[in-house]
Amino acid sequence: MAALVTDTVCSADRRQLGRLFCSLLLAGVVSAGAQAAKRPNVLLIMTDNQSASLLGAYGNPVIQTPNIDRLAAEGTLFERAYATTGVCSPSRAVLLTGLIPSANGVHNGLPGRFPLDRYSAIAEFRNWPRTLADAGYRTGLVGKYHLGTHAQPTLGFDYWVTFRGGHTASFTDLQIFDNGKQYNLADVSEHLTDFWTRRAVDFIQSHDEDEPFFLWLSYNGPYILPPTVNEPPVSRFAPVYEETVPPMPQHQVHPYLRDWVKAAGRGNNPNIVGGSYPWAAVDALNNRRAMRNIAAETTHVDAGVGRVLEVLEANGFKDDTLVIFLSDQGSAYGQLGLWGNSSWGEPPPAYNANMHVPLIFRHPGGVGAGQRVDAMIDQFDIFPTMLDYLGLDHLEIANSPGVSFAPMLRGDDMAWDDEVFFEYITTRVIQTRQWKYTRRFLDSPNELYDLRVDPGETNNLVDDPAYADVVDKLDKRLVAFFNEYADPEFDPWNGGTGKALLFYGKRRTDRFREAFPEFRDPFVEARPAFTDLPGQ
Repeated sequence: MAALVTDTVCSADRRQLGRLFCSLLLAGVVSAGAQAAKRPNVLLIMTDNQSASLLGAYGNPVIQTPNIDRLAAEGTLFERAYATTGVCSPSRAVLLTGLIPSANGVHNGLPGRFPLDRYSAIAEFRNWPRTLADAGYRTGLVGKYHLGTHAQPTLGFDYWVTFRGGHTASFTDLQIFDNGKQYNLADVSEHLTDFWTRRAVDFIQSHDEDEPFFLWLSYNGPYILPPTVNEPPVSRFAPVYEETVPPMPQHQVHPYLRDWVKAAGRGNNPNIVGGSYPWAAVDALNNRRAMRNIAAETTHVDAGVGRVLEVLEANGFKDDTLVIFLSDQGSAYGQLGLWGNSSWGEPPPAYNANMHVPLIFRHPGGVGAGQRVDAMIDQFDIFPTMLDYLGLDHLEIANSPGVSFAPMLRGDDMAWDDEVFFEYITTRVIQTRQWKYTRRFLDSPNELYDLRVDPGETNNLVDDPAYADVVDKLDKRLVAFFNEYADPEFDPWNGGTGKALLFYGKRRTDRFREAFPEFRDPFVEARPAFTDLPGQ
């Protein structure tokens, strides 16, 4: 019998191989533990609001990231990886389910509290932790979760160390939920990045070699959003950049940020520069303190990555562990006169700084070393790739547009469509090697850029009659993609809603109510949770 929130039986609509796997489990023929013992460990390292351009491996000449750079040298780096959405919770939901926001229902950063215990916004879908737990993996989360309740583990996690919500107002003072215990980070006098690193090390060192592990190490750093970026640096790496502050893009305030400031007006939050987040974003532009914060927190994360990799090797796990390094989404730090992720503008920006993310894989003997791959990878491609690489590709991810690029990890050639898709509520994008088309719903403007001659996305061609045919073709492909993969319940462009939250502060909600009189408010409800194990 299916249980709410945490468990469910094998569903009847899976493909034949999925049903066969479930029936073998029922018969006791397949031992998940025995099968999993042949598979590598998986260490997923995620950073928060980090553009690829902040890392040495992606060409940054000043910010020191030697450990992440070494990870790239020992593995495969993807030069054109892109987030499917522009904000923390939905990007995590896309990564862990392989579904776009208009299919999984997570459109925006979720709140810190919910009316249901052990609620996860993605529990009803196949997801990384539950799938690997069902396949015999020991599973751990250390760091930012931001997909539901925080006090107790969900999604099949065994080891659970996180904090409430997702916004990082401090790297030194916040409430921690640690495997059933609660305490304040200030009580342990530790920088948050060091704390996550230490608890990840504890997980690895306590691991039983008889079973593989999946560890999601989800750093808050570098974050780069106010208020932390506007304040004096707290990272121990700040002195490194006291004299040599990395250069930051120098632009006038972008109209999207300017209009956001106008819409918000003067705030009254005494904890934020200017009293509001829009004004704090303007303050961060061309601000040496902000750039020093970004550089120090980036190097701080790098040191944590180095420590975790060192412990992997010291405990004999290096050769048996697939390491994946990525960011949830990019974040502007001055590019085009913008600051922050896609929620930091009016309308939501979706430029390269918001979409382009680092993506690195390392597995000695399995993933090619020193490879740099130029294929365009979308965030929803990563889950099917991971299943394929682990020999779990017979498991279906229903309604996912994702395609496995596992052959690329081995250095093999494969056919690949070089186009990616992006959505953040009122903004949708299709991008190819040459063209980037941004379309907005109940919002404006639309945008078209020829990336071959305008990689900086400064010359909007969308209203130029000479490009009408290009716009028409890209628009049809964009519409067809969302018609195929969006779920009407969660497709806001067709009257759908979201889980828990759609717009911060209910921005733009009135426009949706006018367009869709039957619009349903975002909701939280228990649904049968996904599992591959029968009878759960």
